[in-house]
Amino acid sequence: MRHPPHPIDKALKARVRLLATTLRPSTVRQYAQTVRLFTAYLRESFPDVRRASHLRRDPHMLGWLEYLWQRRARSTVKPLCSQTRGAHLIRLRKLFDLLADHAFPPRPGLLLSEDIPRPDQTLPRPLTPEDDLRLQAELRRRNDLLANALLLQRLTGMRIGETADLAPGCLRHIGGEDWALHVPVGKLHSERWTPVDEQVRSIVARLRFLATLPPAATPEFLLPRPKGRDALCQELRAALTEAAGAAGISAHIVPHQLRHTYATSMLRAGVSLPALMKLLGHRTANMTLRYVEITQKDLQREFHLARLTPRHLVPLPLPAATPGPDDADAPAVLRHLSAAIRTLDLFRQNNTPSRDKFLRLLLRRLVRIRTLFQKPSPDADTGK
Repeated sequence: MRHPPHPIDKALKARVRLLATTLRPSTVRQYAQTVRLFTAYLRESFPDVRRASHLRRDPHMLGWLEYLWQRRARSTVKPLCSQTRGAHLIRLRKLFDLLADHAFPPRPGLLLSEDIPRPDQTLPRPLTPEDDLRLQAELRRRNDLLANALLLQRLTGMRIGETADLAPGCLRHIGGEDWALHVPVGKLHSERWTPVDEQVRSIVARLRFLATLPPAATPEFLLPRPKGRDALCQELRAALTEAAGAAGISAHIVPHQLRHTYATSMLRAGVSLPALMKLLGHRTANMTLRYVEITQKDLQREFHLARLTPRHLVPLPLPAATPGPDDADAPAVLRHLSAAIRTLDLFRQNNTPSRDKFLRLLLRRLVRIRTLFQKPSPDADTGK
């Protein structure tokens, strides 16, 4: 049974059409879904509410929060996750802001920032080094179009959609032996250039050859998509599941895990966090940190490396010869004072805490003596 159009539904849909001029079609559909849920909630719980100005935080909006919590996701008995509920609240709050110029605008403060639940923190899911090696070996053994595409995604850290949207001329020669892969505009509306090696270049060459085989290739994309982009992504997911099973990996694997595995392997290879952000195309370091996994083995390696080559200690000065009569000048005295201060500071850091107070006092006195020695003498000021 079709319900008559709700006045609030008309006003919200008009604002969704306004947003459609600047947003992606998929985002517009999400706004429309939020409007459908909210108007269905009003018809069910508050049928007398006909205008946006009638809405109150209690009971209308607080009831909306409970409605979202009790709503079940499709084909499951679990409630909507916190990320989905938060997205609905953010979109509805945006629509309320756009209704400020309406004839019957909603009251401010209907939805607050604290109403938006924090997204569920999921641990990164990189493959173990053993599973990663087995999966790469299986993909190389298959050597078909989908296997090479998945191997390219693993070696460059791309998202599955970015892999599907690669152009035939995605490789660019930077100069000398440096090459980069042009990753197209993806999830964050930005593009990037990812450094690649000879292995990735050979995979791209193989994909170009396989794209010439039937079915007919799509000229503007590296990977053929005769059935469309979504169908290609489904084929990649199915190929990954099949290859993982053949490699003896019992856990279910999704393509995004290859991106997590790439990030973790780059971090273990010594890539800094800012550089890893650029490689992955992230905007914040917090997102990059969610991608990597630090195991106990990594911690042990970093711990022993720090003990062997501590970066916070100043290197010991080279042993200097005993100054002779010709070396007893002001610069020589300053050099030996500075060397004594550095040596004493290193001794203090590696000594017992019980002597720390005495050593700090001695250090301060040496630093004060050096400072006084650096000042010009009164005789130099008077010219005597």
